[in-house]
Amino acid sequence: MPFLYTKHAKRPPVAGFLYPQLINYCGSDAYPFHMPGHKRRLGSFQDPFSFDITEIDGFDNLHHAEGILLEAEKRAARLYGAEETHFLVNGSTAGILSAIGAVTNYGGSILMARNSHKAAYHAVYTGGLNVKYLLPGGEAAKPVFENDGRIRPQDVKAALEEDALLHPDGGRVQAVYITSPTYDGVVSDVRAIAGIVHEYGIPLIVDEAHGAHFGMSEIFPESSVKLGADLVIHSVHKTLPSLTQTALIHVQGSLVDRRRLKEMLDIYQTSSPSYVLMASIDNCIRILSQQGKELFEKYSQMLRGFYDSVRDLRRVHLIRTDDPSKILVVPGEGMSARELYDILREKYGLQPEMLSRSYVLMLSSVGDDQEGFDRLSAALHEIDAGSGSRVEPRSGQPAEAEKTGESGQSRKSDAPGSRMTLPESSCTIMEAQDAEQEKVSFGEAAGRVSGEYLYLYPPGIPLITPGEVITKKLIEEVGELKSEGYSVEGADDFTLSRIWVLKKQEKRRLST
Repeated sequence: MPFLYTKHAKRPPVAGFLYPQLINYCGSDAYPFHMPGHKRRLGSFQDPFSFDITEIDGFDNLHHAEGILLEAEKRAARLYGAEETHFLVNGSTAGILSAIGAVTNYGGSILMARNSHKAAYHAVYTGGLNVKYLLPGGEAAKPVFENDGRIRPQDVKAALEEDALLHPDGGRVQAVYITSPTYDGVVSDVRAIAGIVHEYGIPLIVDEAHGAHFGMSEIFPESSVKLGADLVIHSVHKTLPSLTQTALIHVQGSLVDRRRLKEMLDIYQTSSPSYVLMASIDNCIRILSQQGKELFEKYSQMLRGFYDSVRDLRRVHLIRTDDPSKILVVPGEGMSARELYDILREKYGLQPEMLSRSYVLMLSSVGDDQEGFDRLSAALHEIDAGSGSRVEPRSGQPAEAEKTGESGQSRKSDAPGSRMTLPESSCTIMEAQDAEQEKVSFGEAAGRVSGEYLYLYPPGIPLITPGEVITKKLIEEVGELKSEGYSVEGADDFTLSRIWVLKKQEKRRLST
């Protein structure tokens, strides 16, 4: 149905059953600049109850697919150019857990980007892994998210060289794990990183959950499947026409034990996979195989037209990252990102994907239509006209054109957590979570070893993990984030008045 803007849009009631609230909201004027990528428009199913079945004759079994589901997975592999592809009905989370579990031994070691999704940290715990972090931007003395999320090939090489020197009998790191693109659409040099990683005879895992559309058009980066990565995870629901919770994992090369990967998938995927979700993935692949060129040409034209339409903005401006589908809107002087977010949502009926400290992320996809881009452009022009004093575009370029470049002269991200530094590690994640703990006042927890995670969600990147030392700076930063309305999750006490920490004798025992 079209998303017609009306002055008095219906909104869901505060309380009540979920289904009628969904029906009410989706019947309103609210336009979704957020996932899922079908945007409640592209792709159509009849009543899902009418084809919600289990593993009956003729419909295969996801955990040992040899019929209709195997053929569906092969179609997905052909679309992406992968040697082997598996459906994920527990989202990319299941893919991340399975990928890390498949290429590491219990108690082993992994080289992992710090800006990884929480599922990667859960895999570290379940595998009892030691983890060495790669910092975006590469300088440990700088805040973890100060750069832009990009992992530099030279930092991967330096970390693996150090590991090889420390462990001359073959090294200890068993795999490298990075996220590309980031939530904001920043892409690392996967080809170069894969080449370095393969020199050490170990696999590269790429969490490309936010890049399932990569390679579908020349305006988007190439998919990591074709850039040398051994395991690539895609959330097809994020940017493509597939239902929420649907994803894919692709396997390339000989460095991944495929039998072990299937064993991990058997562990982390439900034993009763939804045929509605699997049909949604297959239908998405069908749409892209049959209509993808036409759909992405139209989408690319709409994106180009949108960016051209906002070139005259003088106060509000847009940041362009490597993925133009991620529209990052920075408010003009005198307006906070929170105010911009609320105005877009409440006044203009445009629901953003994410709020950051300095910008609002509007997620577009192949499921968008011209009306949505027109509404966003018109809203930004109205906001720009009254948002405060004049703000000149940076570097003399049009307001939309600040784009991260290959030179490394990239924007400074002031996303939530941008001033967080990598905490000191006292023990492994598993040691901390399995240790004896006690609850203390969060405001007085400086110097104690955390027994739980603190995440900013979205995107689910931890500010601190179990086993890391809580600092006064972290306490202040989290307080500031909460006062600004950001969601800091992961703690048992969601108010964050108290936090689980290791008992002091446990810290001493683990350090000996």
